[in-house]
Amino acid sequence: MTTSCRGRASARDAIDVDVILFDLDNTLYEPESGLLEAGNRLITRFIAQRLAIGLEEADRIRVRTWREYGATARGLEVEHGVPQSEFFAGSIEQLQVEKYLRRRPELVKMLRRLPQRLCVFTNAPGGYARRVLQALGIADEMDKVMDISVADGRPKPDFECYDCVVEAVGASPERIALVEDTEANLEPAAEIGMFTIKLGPPPPDTMHLYLESLTDLPRLLRQR
Repeated sequence: MTTSCRGRASARDAIDVDVILFDLDNTLYEPESGLLEAGNRLITRFIAQRLAIGLEEADRIRVRTWREYGATARGLEVEHGVPQSEFFAGSIEQLQVEKYLRRRPELVKMLRRLPQRLCVFTNAPGGYARRVLQALGIADEMDKVMDISVADGRPKPDFECYDCVVEAVGASPERIALVEDTEANLEPAAEIGMFTIKLGPPPPDTMHLYLESLTDLPRLLRQR
């Protein structure tokens, strides 16, 4: 069932956009897949080995840097001088996504109903993102994959990241919708005028449209 809530980023009569940006992790696949948790374990292990610390401390660093910087890769780069390329090569680029994901024909069908240009906007590296799309069977449905390198390693929710994405897709913010499972990543998009759609159980208080199921997106976009 589609549920929506109107707020500052959607106070227009119609949801009429040219481009839809999709977050990747826990958005284009179900959170229950376990893929994100598997990636987090690899990240924690990498931090422990790279910084020569215990796993418990490494996991605390993983969580804190993700919260403070939007991506652990950025946090380790800023605080410890770890290149993002090294971080990704030693962690999620090693993840066998096929063990956790399956092809989703219902998602392919839904995406093909959308007349807009469809793009991925993720804090993950491009190689990992493309492997996820291939595993889901939707790689051919996406016009562009914009990974963390789109803003020279600055991830969502850094405002510069959104400016770079707007330039990359070649559309004004008012003609773009962003679908995300992380509310903090929607705030900058709303500030610059994008339609913002929160995926997942409806939060108690939100300024964004929201969807309980991604496959209901075409129905939401038809609302007036």
